[in-house]
Amino acid sequence: MQDYLKDYTLVDTRRVDEMRSTFVDVYDAKSFDLLGAEQDFYAKAGYFDLGGSDLSYCSYGSESHVEFRDEDYVRFQFAISGAAQATNGRQTADVDPGLIVCTPAAAAVTFGQSFRQLVLRINYSSIERDLTALLGVRPKERIVFDLSTPANAGHAASLHHKIFYRASSIDISPEPVPPQVLREIDQATRLKVLFAIGNNYSDRLNAPQKSASSWQVSQVERWIDENWAQEITIDRLATVSGASARSIFATFKKTRGYTPMAYLKKVRLDAARDRLLIASPSETVTGIGLACGFMNLGHFAKAYQFQFGELPSDTLARSRAKQS
Repeated sequence: MQDYLKDYTLVDTRRVDEMRSTFVDVYDAKSFDLLGAEQDFYAKAGYFDLGGSDLSYCSYGSESHVEFRDEDYVRFQFAISGAAQATNGRQTADVDPGLIVCTPAAAAVTFGQSFRQLVLRINYSSIERDLTALLGVRPKERIVFDLSTPANAGHAASLHHKIFYRASSIDISPEPVPPQVLREIDQATRLKVLFAIGNNYSDRLNAPQKSASSWQVSQVERWIDENWAQEITIDRLATVSGASARSIFATFKKTRGYTPMAYLKKVRLDAARDRLLIASPSETVTGIGLACGFMNLGHFAKAYQFQFGELPSDTLARSRAKQS
């Protein structure tokens, strides 16, 4: 049985009071109550803060019930095994591996025996900033997501895969992830949510978008060339281009055949190659990959090999052979 966020474990306990404190202190709970037998109780939780969102892994050995306070975030539950039930006012949704369930902060959840899940919490202020960058105007109404979405449907399947991939990548990263990389991953995750989970802005997000000008595309490319080592987010690209993020992405795709983020990836791979070719004895492939914006070593190696026809370790070995 795979656990996630093992290096970021908050609690691993058979004590109800210890898990209750974790829920109150970290997850903004009003109450946590055991419904099953206390001798069967077991709970484990891991937590990783991405900035505008956070990711948690939770496992429960016996039935329990938690009620949350009304805070400024929305919660997405990705069940791994077992079953649970989430309640928001008069709305109730079963939480099982076939669904992605969304509830606002002030909700109640009843966990079944042997229930395991990943939970993504997103600050409303962060996702509304993303929405503003995408639409080009500040939304007038608070975004409201559908209560449940089939986990294998369209963009939701991609989101489901990304959440589990993110949790696994966080576990296996051998070095601390640079803050700017985390912020980019944070926003990329939020953007996945906006397009994967139905909401009251879905029609506008999926509507045809007016094209940006060719000079705006060139301006974004020049800016990426000069600032690839910084945090690159859609709101910054919108500010640089003077167009909405959706416009600049659509025009990039139409005129270049790729997105701004694909161009950024290419520029960062070029930078990684330059560094590998002159690497000092103390530098590693992992360290250079992280410094150039790649969180997962496997993903970095695969992308590097596709672009240059060899693994980054091959480039580094050849460089060191020349230096010796």
